[in-house]
Amino acid sequence: MIRIIEIENIKGIDQKTFDLGIYPNKPSLLVAPNGFGKSSLATAFNSMNSRRITLAEDDLHAENDANLPRIAIEYIDVNGTTHNLEATNNSNTISSHFDYFVINNLTKPKGIGSRFGNATARLEIKDVVLVDRIPANTQFGYSYRNNQADFGNCGKVLPNVNSVLTNLVLVEKLSENYQALQRANGNRIQQRLNLIIDSINAQDSTATANVLNNWVSLNCLEDLKQIEYLNTIGNLINEFDIGYNCETKSYLAAIQIISLYNNDPNNFKAACTFSNYRLDKQRFDQTLATFNCTWKNISTSQTGGKLVVKFPQAIHISNGQRDILTFISMLFRAKRHLKKGANILIIDEVFDYLDDANLTAAQYYITQFIKDYKLADKRIYPLILTHLNPNYFKNFTFSNQKVYYLNKSNIQIAQGIINLLRNRDDLTIKDDVSKYLLHYDPGTIDKRNEFRALSIPELWGENDNFKNHLNNEVQNYLSDQPYDPFAVCGGLRIRIEEIAYNKLQSPDARTAFLETHKTRSKLEKAEEMGVTSPESHYLLGIIYNEGMHWKLNQDNVSPIAAKLENLTIKKLIADVFA
Repeated sequence: MIRIIEIENIKGIDQKTFDLGIYPNKPSLLVAPNGFGKSSLATAFNSMNSRRITLAEDDLHAENDANLPRIAIEYIDVNGTTHNLEATNNSNTISSHFDYFVINNLTKPKGIGSRFGNATARLEIKDVVLVDRIPANTQFGYSYRNNQADFGNCGKVLPNVNSVLTNLVLVEKLSENYQALQRANGNRIQQRLNLIIDSINAQDSTATANVLNNWVSLNCLEDLKQIEYLNTIGNLINEFDIGYNCETKSYLAAIQIISLYNNDPNNFKAACTFSNYRLDKQRFDQTLATFNCTWKNISTSQTGGKLVVKFPQAIHISNGQRDILTFISMLFRAKRHLKKGANILIIDEVFDYLDDANLTAAQYYITQFIKDYKLADKRIYPLILTHLNPNYFKNFTFSNQKVYYLNKSNIQIAQGIINLLRNRDDLTIKDDVSKYLLHYDPGTIDKRNEFRALSIPELWGENDNFKNHLNNEVQNYLSDQPYDPFAVCGGLRIRIEEIAYNKLQSPDARTAFLETHKTRSKLEKAEEMGVTSPESHYLLGIIYNEGMHWKLNQDNVSPIAAKLENLTIKKLIADVFA
């Protein structure tokens, strides 16, 4: 678990400590408003190499190189041990525990000179380098004839393992089992294996390969399956449909693969590296083709010893296509960089501007990304930075997502307000609370007994008392005194409805207004009857609607407090109460 992340002197952050408690292998949404410093957090991780933090000049805090950067992580590993890790401008202990990678927007403006005396520019999408260095085209050097000869006079029983070595996915699996290939060459194992090989070669050398294969199946296969490490490779080969028609051939192929590896381990590994590169390129090109609907052909190219995705000018591709294609490209690159047991992937606001279809696709690839790491028994921490609160903007629909508010509020909410919101649907008060306390109504109620029974302040059972409480909290908020954000939301809603109500002239119009449910609908009803509310009264719905519910097991305060602290929002609310 990543318990704490602390950033100092990087870009817009002088010092911030994020007490998070992030668990691995699930999407973690880190929410904060624009201008808070999310991109500074991404810059911090993007500036770390394996030895230290190296900041670009533009990323120095306050443009002062005397402000020394620092990143600290408090991390609890799988054994429950707590590690306090740190990176500075001359050291880095974070890299000993984590690999890390940042995905951000690759579209940048580029100046192209002047025209008629005016500077001109265009948007360009930076190339994505998928592979920094294409590996050498190394072949395995397998010879079927030589292996038959080395096996003995019944070598014809061996299958041709080119079927194994040309299967890119199978080679990928073999490259994850170098230790088994090495240990299968141990003296004890080879002694047991040589006894079996000798028994095979003792058979009639004039027999056909099928006859010999059947004899091995009946007399040797179970013994082969009991040999440690050989069975690892044999079972692995047997999982693939590569034209072998029996399990015996998979084990006879495994004998050859083990021999091929141990004859020249470095060459075998180099051949696997090149095969894995071909597989990665194939997978990526297939994925890219799925999304590449533009008339500009976008594909990988081998340039300067690197595998690169080149994009057309931004004007020749839609924003949605650009964002999803660059995201998938960067996700592919991230997977090649994140190799440790614990890995941090930061996605900096990429998702905030995708349309519904591309957003769904992006979340699918994140889900698959996490699944791959879990299957490999590794831990991945996908930190998705966003300014959109997922509880209100349904952009994110991961089944196991966790939301963290970076600008966590320390405002303490009175228990009475919490009890009121949590019990607002209690049948003894539901209708009256909704009508008289959470919306404007000139009538009066007395629910003091019911409120007392529900541990809600008894005086609030009379709606005039509750309205006075809300208005007092609004005045505290507008005068920069400690305030209750939920009370401010409630007072704002009631005041906006009261203003519209008072402008209506006829009793029938006022009755129709009061009988309409929801504030926006009330304002629209008033407009039908000739009373137009200011546009700001609609826009402030994001404030007064958010603060009228209390949801269990989540931070209810921070997202509301963050909005109320916005100076423009504060000015709009002040105008309502002017």
